[in-house]
Amino acid sequence: MVKWIEAADVPGLLAPGMRAYVQTGAGEPMALIEAIEAVPEQSAGVTYLYYNVPGVNRADLGALHPDARLECFFSTRDVEVSRASGRLRLLPLHFFDAHAYITARGRYDVALIQLSPPDGDGQCSFGITAAFELGAIGRAATVVAEINPAIPRSPGAPTYPLDRLDYAVEAEHPLRELASPPPSAAYAALGRHVASLIDDGDTLELGIGSAPAAILAVLTDRKDLGIHTGLISDPVIDLMEAGVVTGARKTIDRGRAVTGYAVGSRRLYDALAAGAAVDFRPANYTHGVDVLARIENLRAINTVIEVDLYGQASAEMIGGRLVSGTGGLADFVRGARLAPGGRSILALLSTASKGTVSRIVPTLPAGTVVSVLRGDADYVVTEHGVAELRNRGVEERARALITVAAPEFREGLAAAWAALPANA
Repeated sequence: MVKWIEAADVPGLLAPGMRAYVQTGAGEPMALIEAIEAVPEQSAGVTYLYYNVPGVNRADLGALHPDARLECFFSTRDVEVSRASGRLRLLPLHFFDAHAYITARGRYDVALIQLSPPDGDGQCSFGITAAFELGAIGRAATVVAEINPAIPRSPGAPTYPLDRLDYAVEAEHPLRELASPPPSAAYAALGRHVASLIDDGDTLELGIGSAPAAILAVLTDRKDLGIHTGLISDPVIDLMEAGVVTGARKTIDRGRAVTGYAVGSRRLYDALAAGAAVDFRPANYTHGVDVLARIENLRAINTVIEVDLYGQASAEMIGGRLVSGTGGLADFVRGARLAPGGRSILALLSTASKGTVSRIVPTLPAGTVVSVLRGDADYVVTEHGVAELRNRGVEERARALITVAAPEFREGLAAAWAALPANA
């Protein structure tokens, strides 16, 4: 039977040697986290496991005490204190493998989650996430939930019985929101080039941020697009409401968008509460290569930081510094290549640092993490065009990539390529 407590009581549930799972995404239990942050000494000896979604989850729980530790999957600025002090254990796992790590191998003394208030049958909804939560709380000795009416009771989201919770905390606060930025001219051009690879009836995978928003903005003339992705945001709902995203031609989950997380504005959360045709599924389904390989005409669209002339890409480092994590990129790259008619699309602007640095490079800098192997590269798209790499020879790949680099860097790239070992 659930016991109702105050948020201020939650730190008292922690003790040295404990391992705590913390829900993330927009469903992050902010009232519970704030209560723990208010009493940092209670985190002594506690290890927190936290799938920190970049740009969304900003808590650095390992920074709360010299004897606290944080396990997470993205090395962002938000966890800099834990990283710099040696309290961060970064896990370079693909999203699919992270699910196995969290839900099959993990054991937790306490799980901290956020749910909607119960319905008439006593079922609380996760509302906007399903990536890891049910599996994680099944491995927890104690489950603590903040019950927040802001969580939408999305029909496609998993539920959990109120009376199976150990502790519940009444909380009422807005969910984390993330705006979809209006595209710059460069991102708009990038979006148009990516859109040239998307046909009526295709199923899309995209994330959040400027590039996905720009791509979705130019798809208003398409018909019967589907969605199978790790995360949806407002532009997906825009296309659903416009009748562009219907899922009518999907080979699995027909008529339904599939995702692990939803992160956006209140408008997105309200649309989910109103019954938008979105199913929330765990990460081993959204990112399972065996599942992705069954989706005809899957278009996996992912952003990267750098691509070299061999076709290798990094999505994790800038200037030799780790700024992100492994994520679900490779899961979708390989899944899309296996899917009938599938395409993997790597999207990036051609320059950085106000146009002074090319993001198409002769070779990835020494020590740079390779996120996409050259053998997995398919399409690379910038605001200058599309480079098709699949089934291309080494020289053909290099020439194609040089044509989508910024014009002012093309001559230098060609010269650098000529100086590299032939046919490497």
